[in-house]
Amino acid sequence: MIFCQSKGTVAKILRKLEDKGYIERIINKDNRRKYILKLTKKCEEVIPALKREMDYWHNSVGLAEVSEETMDVIRAVARKSYNLVNE
Repeated sequence: MIFCQSKGTVAKILRKLEDKGYIERIINKDNRRKYILKLTKKCEEVIPALKREMDYWHNSVGLAEVSEETMDVIRAVARKSYNLVNE
């Protein structure tokens, strides 16, 4: 699930991921003000475990059987709830 965040919040998250060795920022050769984000080997090794955990959680709470339309509503409610809590 993706929530809309400010540029500053995204920058902090990216910095933490970079500091922990999960991503690498490479300066774009065509536009030096932009970066290319690359997953590191460490990140790629973690992805299968994260996917298993996410699938387990979805199955455990019954989300695997929910229609995409219902999931859109659930995501919208979760997003609004998150924004209310973090205002």
